[in-house]
Amino acid sequence: MAATSRDHSLDDQSHVGRIQAVLWVGSILSTLAVGLRFFTRLHLLNTFGYEDFFMAVSQVLTMGSAVAIGLESKWGLGRHQWTISDEFTIPYMKAFYSSVVVYNVAACFLKISILFQYRRIFAGRTMQRLTLIGLIFETVWAVTLSFLLPLTCIPVAAFWDTSIEGHCLNQLHIWYLMAAMNLATDFIIFGMPIPVINRLHLAKKQKIMLMLVFCLGFFTCIISVIRLRTLNIAANTTDPTWDNADAAIWSFLELIIGVLAACLPTLRPLYAKVLPHLFGSTTSQTGPSSSHFRQRISSALPKSQSRTIAASVNQTSSESTEKLKLDQDDLTLKNNLKGTQKEDRVYAVAVSSGDRQITGWGFRGRGEGTQMPYSGIHTTTLVMQKVEFLHYI
Repeated sequence: MAATSRDHSLDDQSHVGRIQAVLWVGSILSTLAVGLRFFTRLHLLNTFGYEDFFMAVSQVLTMGSAVAIGLESKWGLGRHQWTISDEFTIPYMKAFYSSVVVYNVAACFLKISILFQYRRIFAGRTMQRLTLIGLIFETVWAVTLSFLLPLTCIPVAAFWDTSIEGHCLNQLHIWYLMAAMNLATDFIIFGMPIPVINRLHLAKKQKIMLMLVFCLGFFTCIISVIRLRTLNIAANTTDPTWDNADAAIWSFLELIIGVLAACLPTLRPLYAKVLPHLFGSTTSQTGPSSSHFRQRISSALPKSQSRTIAASVNQTSSESTEKLKLDQDDLTLKNNLKGTQKEDRVYAVAVSSGDRQITGWGFRGRGEGTQMPYSGIHTTTLVMQKVEFLHYI
């Protein structure tokens, strides 16, 4: 609650420890999530898309927000106004100015990353159109904020130095506008995948877990609502350095939860590698079950016959995505050679459907493989399979 007078019995109160704890824990979690995302995309799937680039930018800006809020706490945030020396006022206001700009631009880049991620995952025409509209809006909004926020005062120094004559826009109106826009776009963007996921032909346990992962984004919506209330308190207080602490904390948490919500779905191949029985298979909403890909390949290869597992991938989109990448030397069992050597190997196979269609999959030998075109959603099946090969030597 805002203090209305100088109550010196409160001089020792401080939120600084809580602020620092939130900044450190949040920074570590988001950095770990983004790091695992890049490991999964680059190492396991050998790809890096637009969504990953914008996530990297968002993470850098999120860390910039942590630095700015940390500097605010150094110069007075989390302590009562009357306990702070006047010489700290300008450094505090400079840090506050930086945190407002960086937070809002980081939120825009985060949502742009999520929308690009949706465009890669969901191939339906409706989702493609919605995400395109969202990308255009968020890009325009990001550019607008990039110019509006730094120039709320002319000259800029008038924002942190009241002795400088200048003209400033109404900060309260700008805060409410940005908060309302963030809240609305949060609900729209994080709600987009729910109907599509609900139509997927998945095992109940997998569908629930997938829903929970995507619904993490709604925690961002809840935080946005709480943040809106803290902004109202901060805007009407006579003790700004004390009452701004909650607004700063919730603003930072909104970014952190958004980063986690965006990164966790991309870690499915990593989950499948660690917990293959739980995350080993998904099915598209229009294609057949992918569980047949998990059958032991060795059982389909009689030792007296050679087989070549063939997959023809028709990639109609230039977007980077999960691709089927196997060593052809390991998949071709050559004939007319004497002697055998048995070898077990473990492969991680990522199978995509949607715009990138698997147009042929089967065993060549006694019978040709049948075509199995996929469409609708780019689902990824990561099969951790122990394959027994017979190398003829």
